[in-house]
Amino acid sequence: MRTLALAAAFGIGLLAVGVADAEQWNDPNGRLSFNAPSGWRVQPRNAPGQTAILAFNPTSDCYIFGADNPSSANSSAEAARNTRDPIDAQVWVTYAAPIRDFFAGAPPTLVSQSVDTSGFWPVQRAELRGPTRTVYGAVLLRPGAEIRAFCSGANSATAYDAIFAALSHPNDAAWQQAANQQRTDRET
Repeated sequence: MRTLALAAAFGIGLLAVGVADAEQWNDPNGRLSFNAPSGWRVQPRNAPGQTAILAFNPTSDCYIFGADNPSSANSSAEAARNTRDPIDAQVWVTYAAPIRDFFAGAPPTLVSQSVDTSGFWPVQRAELRGPTRTVYGAVLLRPGAEIRAFCSGANSATAYDAIFAALSHPNDAAWQQAANQQRTDRET
């Protein structure tokens, strides 16, 4: 994917302007945080009304978006934590279709989807196909916010488990505490 560009950059000992050695990346707009795995690079992208980054290594590309979600702004943290119904198939297509690098302007097809509830916050997962590639996606829902990630290059969704697990919102700790308190208050 980006192998030639990375090889050229490393071969002359320089990194492209705007590409930093990624570890912790914090959105200046407060929409997402991301811990990039070792060897991955992160490059902010222009995307009106949302935060967008390209995270990549020599074999894979991931587009990650942080977006406000006014329709869930009044939801409680506990409600966001308990969102376990899969999102609509058309929503996946709507979210993924604008990524021209992956879908070349053709609408993707949703192949499968699931909801991973192994962590505190559920993660919506999907496999989508375009004309020339398979893309693995994740959507994380929070009160008034969504984080979306779409990755391609590997032959398996498990290759992106670390990427999807590294996504968070800057308010997650406060929301987790609020969700736990809301559950306790409801149960007593």
